[in-house]
Amino acid sequence: MSTQLYLTRHGETVWNTKKLMQGWKDSPLTDRGIKQAKQLAERLSDVSLDAIYSSSSNRAIHTAEIIRGEKPLDVIAYNHLRELSFGNWEGKTFEENEKKNPEEWLSFWKTPHLFSHNTVEPFVHVQERMVKTVQNIINQHPFENVLIVTHSIALKLLMNYFEKNTLENLWSTPAIPSASLTLVKVNNKFIEVVYKYDTTHMKQ
Repeated sequence: MSTQLYLTRHGETVWNTKKLMQGWKDSPLTDRGIKQAKQLAERLSDVSLDAIYSSSSNRAIHTAEIIRGEKPLDVIAYNHLRELSFGNWEGKTFEENEKKNPEEWLSFWKTPHLFSHNTVEPFVHVQERMVKTVQNIINQHPFENVLIVTHSIALKLLMNYFEKNTLENLWSTPAIPSASLTLVKVNNKFIEVVYKYDTTHMKQ
């Protein structure tokens, strides 16, 4: 028996469509993002969830609430499941940040293990808080089915840990689609990634 973690990224947001960096700032789900969450809810309708956890960002909570539907569960929101804080990069486009901080921007994408910026949260900090929080959730729900709604980089860093990859290789895997589904089974120290970033439930 194992704890089954159903992991997802929030649905598409307004800022996603405008290519603005969100981090700890927030923007609402688009109509498409709401539809994505509903499609994921349909996929998970036959899963007997025992608990639902979410980042405390509204876009994640809204996604979690849509997935929950009529299930008699509270959405438990944790700050430590939030996205990496982009500091003064938040609310700006990729192009704006690259132009203003070319060296740091290049390091962010090419050498994440060496990246440093005076307002952007270090990757290792995000990974540590994600791993600690998820481990606490696992300890609270042995042999249960748990949904966790979080964010793209936060989830990528968690999977980087589960798959025993290095921060240096953080960007070697594809970007995580909105409302995609990852299933990880955890039994003591044994971790099985059943599938990740799956979007077979998505319809046009």
